[in-house]
Amino acid sequence: MKKQLLRRIGFFEKISEKSLVSLESITKIKNVDKNEILYYEGDVLKWVCLLVSGHLELYKMDKNDNELFLCYVDSRLKGARLINACGAFKPYEAAASVRGIEPSVVALIEMEPLALLVKQNIEISNAFLSAFMDKAIVFKNFINFKEVYDSTSRVGYLLHTELERFNKTQRQVIAHELNIKLETLSRILQKMQQQGLLSKDQRGDLCINDKSTFATLFGNVKMAKIQGSIS
Repeated sequence: MKKQLLRRIGFFEKISEKSLVSLESITKIKNVDKNEILYYEGDVLKWVCLLVSGHLELYKMDKNDNELFLCYVDSRLKGARLINACGAFKPYEAAASVRGIEPSVVALIEMEPLALLVKQNIEISNAFLSAFMDKAIVFKNFINFKEVYDSTSRVGYLLHTELERFNKTQRQVIAHELNIKLETLSRILQKMQQQGLLSKDQRGDLCINDKSTFATLFGNVKMAKIQGSIS
């Protein structure tokens, strides 16, 4: 059972049966319900956490105890399944909290025996190297997107790249993902409509009036989709 679940994690798809059995012996499977916390920021983690299936959210608390959205880890999308950072394969304090967006399945691999496996098994070592590289890209994108670009640029980029999802998702969720207030998001959208960049169709969905102009303004924001791992 655990072997089949581990095999569903992208970077374990092609490793040998022998390597998979080695991982299985130090792995346990945890089911995470919707809105359940996998772990909190500050908890001591002794496991490498990998998403098998489902959808998780990573977030931090700011100095005023407000949630700061970091990213999603979603099994339906390509990219990192690694939930937590574990470069030294030693227990450490979590830098973020993880919550279930929907019922999810997580593989927990014990860190200390995994450290030995990584040293002894090149297949397992390469698999985790791939995971860490994916994670590094997500981290770089997070810094660019959340710290370098202003609120208007972030809203514009999301409209440019994910307009259909933007229209289907509640505005408070979009504001949460972008770490801005709902009023700020409404104000930006209203201004874009006043500038002629956006309009609404008969269903009330937002439409980009001139995709070429919009792409010139917001298409060069250096950011992948809001998914991955940075904790």
